[in-house]
Order: sequence, then C-alpha cells, then structure tokens
Amino acid sequence: MKGWSLAWRWLKRDLAGGELTVMAIALVVAIAAMSSVGFLTDRVKQVLQSQADQLLAADLVINSSQAIPDEFIREADRRGLRRGATTIFPSMAQTESRAQMITAKAVSDSYPLRGQVKLRQGAVEIPASHIPRPGTAWADQRLYDTLGLQAGATLQLGERKLVLAGVLAREPDGAMDLYNFVPRLMFNEADLPATQLIRPGSRIRYRLLLAGAPAEIAAMRDWLKPRLKLGQRLESVQEARPEIKASLDRAERFLRLSALISVFLAAAAIALAARRYVERHLDAVALLRTLGQTQRDIVALFLRQYALLALVSISIGVAAGWLAQFALAHLLAGFFDSALPPAGPLPALAGAGVGITLLFGFCLPPLLRLRGISPLRVIRRDATPPGNAPLATLLGVATLAGLISWQAGETTLALLALGGLAGTVGLAALAAWCLVWITPRLPLPASVGWRFGLANVARRRGLSVAQIVALSLGLMAMMLLTVVRNDLLAAWNSSLPADAPNRFIINIQPEQRAALAAGFQADGLPAHSFAPMIRARLTAIAGKPLDPSKYRDEQAKRLAEREFNLSWGESLRSDNRMVAGTALRDDQPGWSVEEGLAKSLGIKLGDQLSFDIAGTGYTAPVRNLRKVGWDSFRVNFFVVGSSSLLRDQPASYVTSFYLPENRAQFATGLSRQFPNLTVVDVSVILAEVRSVLDRVLAAVEVVFVFSLAAGVAVLYAATLATHDERKQEVAILRTLGASRRMIGQAVSAELLLVGGLAGLLAAAAALAMGALAATQLFSLPATISWWLLPGGLVMGALAARFAAAPLLNRVLRTPPLRALR
Repeated sequence: MKGWSLAWRWLKRDLAGGELTVMAIALVVAIAAMSSVGFLTDRVKQVLQSQADQLLAADLVINSSQAIPDEFIREADRRGLRRGATTIFPSMAQTESRAQMITAKAVSDSYPLRGQVKLRQGAVEIPASHIPRPGTAWADQRLYDTLGLQAGATLQLGERKLVLAGVLAREPDGAMDLYNFVPRLMFNEADLPATQLIRPGSRIRYRLLLAGAPAEIAAMRDWLKPRLKLGQRLESVQEARPEIKASLDRAERFLRLSALISVFLAAAAIALAARRYVERHLDAVALLRTLGQTQRDIVALFLRQYALLALVSISIGVAAGWLAQFALAHLLAGFFDSALPPAGPLPALAGAGVGITLLFGFCLPPLLRLRGISPLRVIRRDATPPGNAPLATLLGVATLAGLISWQAGETTLALLALGGLAGTVGLAALAAWCLVWITPRLPLPASVGWRFGLANVARRRGLSVAQIVALSLGLMAMMLLTVVRNDLLAAWNSSLPADAPNRFIINIQPEQRAALAAGFQADGLPAHSFAPMIRARLTAIAGKPLDPSKYRDEQAKRLAEREFNLSWGESLRSDNRMVAGTALRDDQPGWSVEEGLAKSLGIKLGDQLSFDIAGTGYTAPVRNLRKVGWDSFRVNFFVVGSSSLLRDQPASYVTSFYLPENRAQFATGLSRQFPNLTVVDVSVILAEVRSVLDRVLAAVEVVFVFSLAAGVAVLYAATLATHDERKQEVAILRTLGASRRMIGQAVSAELLLVGGLAGLLAAAAALAMGALAATQLFSLPATISWWLLPGGLVMGALAARFAAAPLLNRVLRTPPLRALR
C-alpha cells in the first residue's frame, strides 16, 4: 500500500503542476471518443438491424415448402418466443367477369411481429390496427386497377368469397416474398381451409415468424440449423436480398472506418504526451537514485502511477462517452422510425481496453528508459542513457496494428488502415528530414524573427521530425473523415440517384422488344436495353457433380439448390467490376461469375462449370470473377456466359426502369397490353436502401465531431512536445533583450512551416486512402478533390499556429528568471 500511496501523491502533484495533465486529457479524450463512437455504432447498428428485420416482419423466419413441423413450434413456445405464421401461394382471383393471377397471403392474428402493415386511404398511408377479419381481404392497388374493383366488392378465391375491406399499401415482408411482383391479396388464415386451395403439388410457402430477445433468437437459430430438411431454410434480411445486404455491409464499413480514425488520433496523442512526460522526469528519477531507490522500485512507482492514471481516465472517459451518447441519440432521433435502443456494455469495455492498450503500448518504451538513469545526472546532464527509439517504434506499431485489426473486423479494412498509417508516417518522416536539410540553405528573410524561426526547424531536428509526423497523422485522420463524409458518401448517394430503377419487367419475348420500346417512347419514358435471360441449373464444379448437402453454410446450400438466371454478353455492365481473370470473348466459351457466389460455392478462376439448360449440358471454364453493385437496382446476374456459348438458346428478356409514383398506371397498362409480362415493383426495397444511406450520413456526421475533438488533442500534444525547450529558449532570448513581437514571429515562422508541410502531406495521404477506400472497400468510383491539397497546406499551418497559441501566450507571460530556474 505504501507504494500505491506514493504513486497517488505523485499523480496528484503532477496533475496539479501540469506534469500529467496533457497525457490525462489526451487519454480521456481518446477513451471518450472511442466509447462514444462505440456506443453510437452499437445503437445505430441495433436500430438498423431492427428496422431491417421489419423487412422480415420478424427476427427469424423459417421458410418451408411443407407445413411447419410441430416440433419447431413446440420448441419456439418452450423458449418463450413470440410467433406468427403466413402461408403464401400463387392463385387466381375472380370476379363475375374477370380473373387475375395474384399472390395470396394468409396471415395469423399475431402478424406482423416486426414492422407494420399499412393501408391506403386516399393519398395517405395509415398503420393497420389488425389483420383482415374473417370473410374479408385487403388487396393492393394493382389488383383494384387490373380488375376494375371498388372497396366493398366481392372477390372469389378458390371456393371462398372475400369482401375487399381495404387497399393494401405496404407489408413489412412484402419485398422479401418470391411472388411480390404480381398483385397481392392478404386475408385471415381462418379462411384458408374454406378456399380448398391447399392441395398436394401446390406451390405454397409456409413461413413461421419468430421474435424475441437476441440471445434467444440466436439459440433458436442454432437449434434449428441441424434439423432443417430439404425444402426448409432460415431467412434473414441479409440472405434474402443482396441489395439490402450490400447497403448494410457498406454502412457498417463506414462506421468502422470512422472508429479506426479515432484510434489513429488517440495513438498519436498518447505517444507525444508519453515522450514529454518521461523527458520531464529524468531529473526526478536521478534524484530518487541518489536517495537509494533501485531501478525496479522506480519502474514499479511509475507503473502504479500509470495504472492510477488509467483508472481515473477510463472512468472519466467512459462516463463522458456514456453521457455524450444521449445527446447523440437526441440528434439522431429524427432519422429513425423508432428510438435508438440502449447500448450494451461492450463499447464501454472496448473503450477501456483501447485506453489501457494505448497507454501502456506507447508509454512503456519511454518508461523503460528511466531504468538506465544514473545518479550522476543530478550534477551532469550528459549522464543520460540514449532513447530506445527502435523498441518504442516496434511496440507502438504492434500496439496500433493490434488495435486496428480488432476494430476493423475484416482484412481489407485493416490492411487499408495499416497501409495508410505506415505510408503517412514514412512519407512524413522523409519529407520532414528533407525540410530539416533544406531549411538552412534557403535564402534568409529580412525579418530577424522569421530568420530565427526557420533556423529552429533545422536546429531541433528530432523534435521537428516528430512534430511533422504527429501533425501529419492527426491532420490526415481528420481530412480522411472529410473525404469519407463528403466524397465517398456523395459517391454512394450518386450511385443511387433519384431515378434509380424501381420496376423490373421479366418474361419479355424476343418479338415484343420493339413494341415495348415504342411503348416507353410513346409515354415519354426513356428507352431501355433488354438483357437476355435463360433458366439453368448448376450441375458440376471443376468436373465434380454438385451436391448441395455437402455445404454446411445454409446460404451456400440454398444457392446450390436453386435455378440460375443466366445471361450472355462480353461487355461488363456499368455497376460491375472485374476483380480477377480476363474479359469474356465472343470466340471463346467461358463464364463470368459474381465473386460472392464463387466464394460461397467454392468456385475458382479456371474451374469448369457445367449448367443444365432444358436437358442439354453446357460446360466452359470460369474466365473472370466480378463484383456486382447489387444496390444499383439495375439488371444483374450471378453468372454471365460468352455469346458463343448461349446466344443460340431460346431466351426471354428482362429490363429495369424508373417509374414515377404518379405514373403507376403505366405498369398496369403494360400488363393489359402484354398479358405475359410480369412487372416487378421493387420500390419498397429501394426505399429501404435510401433509408440506410440517410442514416449512415447522419451517423458519420456525428462521429466526425468526436474525431475532431480527438484531433484537437493531437494538435495540442504535438505543439506541447517542444514546450519545455521553447520556454527555456524564450527566457534566454528575453534576457538578451529580444522583444515579445520578435519571439512571436520566430515561433510563428517555425509553426507555419512545420504545420503547412504536415497539412500538405496529410491531404495527399487522405486523398490516396480515400481513393483506395472508395474502390477497394466500398465499391464506389474514386473521386479526388484536388482542392484538399492547398486546403490542407493552409489548414495545417493555421492549425499548428492556433493550437500553440495558448502555450505561446503562457510562455511569453512567464518571467525569464522563473523559466531559467
């Protein structure tokens, strides 16, 4: 206890006297920033997932071609999960004079478990308070228009007559259903037996909807997986819709990148503060050695002090982060359909872990230098051991690499962050040494103050290099956030323009393309291209017959069982990017495969793929792998063949187009003019993707504020690195008669030169990392804002000068005699 008591007294003294103030502030800001980002990310991810789950109308869905086994229902009840059910099938709805193919959906009383069913009343959508009563049904506007119906009309469904009691505007899981492209009818499951439509061979999908606590849902999922049989599968929003999955993945990467930037800033601030702290304790340690303290005792004393500092800083930092999240929740409340859920404890633990790791990872190497302090330093300043820069660098790099890998969660993001950090440090160090070398050779300015300031850059070589590197890291992180916030998010927004396709037309026959294009032109809609489409089943990979049962992953098994829509053509679509291989050629049979499908099914470049098309086998090698922008909502395919391989096959065609809401009758007219066509409405999915984008924009804006706060701490710590030496220097100059104005000019010249170079380097690094992040991480076009280069130079110069203003004023106000003593 005696050692801890002494450490506590030293800690209070150093905090009061300014010895540990900078390190404490830097650590608190870092922990507060990390925990705040963690709390925010956790809450945003929860609400994004919750609202994404509304597309399922549940937390977990079992989709089956046969009636749901009683065993599954009993297990769900035993675990206390809420459950509901839907039965979905295609059928014919009839009036006295007309008939229409529809998607019929029978729902239980508890439907939906997540989200809301909405009915249309005039131009307004209102939430439904209950499902259709027995004997009634709700139909969407397409069915009303197609059959010329009014509210209260009677519709025949099988052997059951149903009264239309409402206009169905939106179902939570409507976008997820296989048959969502035809008019829809929702009715009470109590009326299902009376329809007499459930017979052997019917194309029916039974869906058991489950909702409950996340832990219980996860346990139920684990229990179900080994018990699923052929024709049964688990659904999640990510697995069901590649467009939604792409947007959620991109949103998560944006938030993780923002959190990694805070790690950069925290590391730079702690490293600078630790170096200054140890430098200021060399004399105190030498005095302790003369009083009989051993090296072990001294290191133990400082380790206890660090532990107490960590405890205090973590408590304050986590508390500040926890309080800040309530303000964040208030700011973000308007961007979500529901309140942000409470954050879990993991972000607090993660923030504490980051703080401890940064503190000891960057403070331990300078601390070990104290072990070699000789008592002779009390009378001889040269009796000081050299610094252990290689050890400090190695341990710091290892610490930061571990933290980045932990926060990144994926290899690509971790490599981008580590590569960007290493490149920035290397470039900044090289440029700093060049500046130190060239400064004495520059023409001398007329002003004595500016001449002295420029000379200081070369005279303090090590400190100048350290300042430039630290300032470059801090400014690069903040500028990268600017690039992310502006350029990358703008690129994402532009990838989903206001006129993004919200309708698909499938089953277009070759002879109908000209008439369909003329119909678009007659209605003032832009002409669209038609992509050929052939139904096929994958039968072999690399010469081995495909066996779906050998895949452990549920999604891979489902992909192996499904039929594929193949297309052909050599040119890549605008939202596709080749990631491996060579382009398809007309004179060379081959396949182009989407990289996600290839990864799930174990398909490699050069593998022979065999497809069965109407009983005929087609085998060719995989020529390339593609990354597909599913959230572009354009026509895309998992597998594309070369023209020579497939163009002689009979095919239907598909196209996508944007239809304004006030032109909905155009789609109805198409169905009447071309009865064989199927018009698929994906506006619900498109709206959800736009909603994800809006929420990510808001989240990154808030994260940007916290990273700015951490960046200020880095700038302050960087300017503080030379504070002690500058104070002595100013005292000597003032003793020799230098005016405050001349000293201010000297310091300003030095800081403007160092800060300007750091800002320019930071801007270049931020632009390079932003371009790499756009193309490699977010699959977006790289946009380079060249204005950031001159802007970075000015920003760096001003940031370095104004960050040092409080310290400079304090130094100038300190009497020379006190400084010299």
